[in-house]
Amino acid sequence: MATVTVAELSSMATTAPASAVDYADVLRHPEKYYQGSDLVWIMISSALVFIMIPALSLIYSGLGNRSFALTLFRLPLITAAFVGLQWALWGYLVTFTDSILPSNWWGGENRAGGLRDVVGRPVVVGDGPDQSAVIPELVFALYEGMFASFTAAVVCGGTMHRTRPRRFIIFISLWSLLVYDPVARWTWSSKGWLRELGSLDFAGGTPVHIVSGTTVAAFAVFCSIESRGNLVDFLIDAGHKVWRRVQHLAYGVWSVLRIVILLFTCGHLRVPEGEDAPNEELSEHSVESFPYNINFVVLGTAFLWFGWAGFNGGSALGGNLRAVSAWTATHVSACAGGVTGMLWIWLMKGVPEADGELEVGDHRDEAARNRAMARQAFDRISVFFFCDGAIAGLVAITPAAGYVPVWSAPVFGVVGALCVNFMKKEAEIFLRNDPLQIFAVHAGGGVVGMVLTGLFVDSTTIGLDGHSTIPHPEYTTAQRVGYQLADVFSGMGYTFFMTLGILYLMKFIAFIFGNSSWSQTGVYSDSNRLEDNFQAVVQQQWRGDLDPEGRPFGRLVAPSLPPAPARPLRDDDIHLEHLKNLPSPPRSANSGAQVPPWGMMPELPGSQGMPPWPSLPSQGLQPRM
Repeated sequence: MATVTVAELSSMATTAPASAVDYADVLRHPEKYYQGSDLVWIMISSALVFIMIPALSLIYSGLGNRSFALTLFRLPLITAAFVGLQWALWGYLVTFTDSILPSNWWGGENRAGGLRDVVGRPVVVGDGPDQSAVIPELVFALYEGMFASFTAAVVCGGTMHRTRPRRFIIFISLWSLLVYDPVARWTWSSKGWLRELGSLDFAGGTPVHIVSGTTVAAFAVFCSIESRGNLVDFLIDAGHKVWRRVQHLAYGVWSVLRIVILLFTCGHLRVPEGEDAPNEELSEHSVESFPYNINFVVLGTAFLWFGWAGFNGGSALGGNLRAVSAWTATHVSACAGGVTGMLWIWLMKGVPEADGELEVGDHRDEAARNRAMARQAFDRISVFFFCDGAIAGLVAITPAAGYVPVWSAPVFGVVGALCVNFMKKEAEIFLRNDPLQIFAVHAGGGVVGMVLTGLFVDSTTIGLDGHSTIPHPEYTTAQRVGYQLADVFSGMGYTFFMTLGILYLMKFIAFIFGNSSWSQTGVYSDSNRLEDNFQAVVQQQWRGDLDPEGRPFGRLVAPSLPPAPARPLRDDDIHLEHLKNLPSPPRSANSGAQVPPWGMMPELPGSQGMPPWPSLPSQGLQPRM
């Protein structure tokens, strides 16, 4: 049997110099060559990363509307399974084994196909020339496979109302091979050109977050081109949007200069205010409806936060002090991001006055009622911004967790949350086909993290594992930031154009086989969104008859008040007269109260179950089933 280079552990848990030993002896006595604590921590970290996949299911289904919530809930786990199988069959081989090609673009060692011969071979971990720290290749392949599955699961959020699961599975299988595997090889393989260049990416700023966010952006651009019918109309529309945003920026700069001039001249100099550019209006069909379940978003964020301990802490690839530092920095950055997100919305929106909780039928004056309803809506939007900020902090610290000192972690959280909030506002205009704003959160946070990593990298933190050293110590801070940006733009550019290529290849194949559903007037039209035939039931409903933005449609009907104006009809509304002839519904198993169909009666807080109801009359609006 072949020989491998590995160091034997001494009785004092230290390593002897690495030497060539018989691979059969490594398989017979792995305890002589590998630290058991390292194996345990990496296996636990793999399980923690896997927990992040159902966390995405909760977040995506909670943020999406109920007409697509069930698909968003199940698709991340299904995607993870497909990509996990692909990783075992050929993904690991392509990403981490030695190349058989001069270009070193893909790996090609047949022994790793299907993970046939990866059980005990040593994999060198850490940064620098030290070759003594190793882990078994099998546990390394398991851990990196979780990253591949999670990255593909992040992309699932871009499918909302845009494509069916079976078509997305085909796309993500090709995407994982042609996009994720090459970029991960550039970054993490010992022969990767970005790693040899000196780029620092501890746990996946580019291969995971920038790549997944850019993929969703490319998918949104593809949908926009298809809905307009041709590339020329898309480019014209994009040019108009860019010009309007430049006008807004110029107006903002002039407003600041005007204030400065007025301050220096004590108001004696008359300075025109200028005219703001027209606001960017959302089209009727591009506005997504109210999020399905707020609690899902909060719970999913908590699970994601918990799993990130394995995502960043496990990337030290050993149970050592560097792993502790990475997880501590991750937690502090998430805390800073969540607090910044909540303070940001408090500052931007202001804290409305509260007059206590109002019950349905309360006859207090209209001003008090509206203030209480504004408070309820404000609480809802605050928790969304808190979750966004926490996730932005987690994303931003990902490439830096094992490279920067813990004291710098709050900077990543604060800057990441602020930049993501800014990018989300722009993405609402330029990427309307990314309703969950995955590009802003993941790609935006990843770019911030990569740049800040070059600014705050610390050799002492890198050496906390006992064997790593800073790559290219001769680089200046400016050079490191430059190489970090090279990493960002190379990953973003390759991902964007390769993703578009895969989508148009699939469209061409569908056209050859006569599948018209890929045409520009079908699936990707804003006025013809895909929705689940089997839809989720209403989970929550605002008291006080609020619209999705928390604004009251009008006063509740009360004996002492005139009737309120009717609010706009929704797709799943039914006329009240249709309910008069229906039998009494059964009691809900959850709440014990009688539940109306689809939870649209304003007197009740919303249903937790869907009782069977007879068919409705044919006239008037009908609910979607």
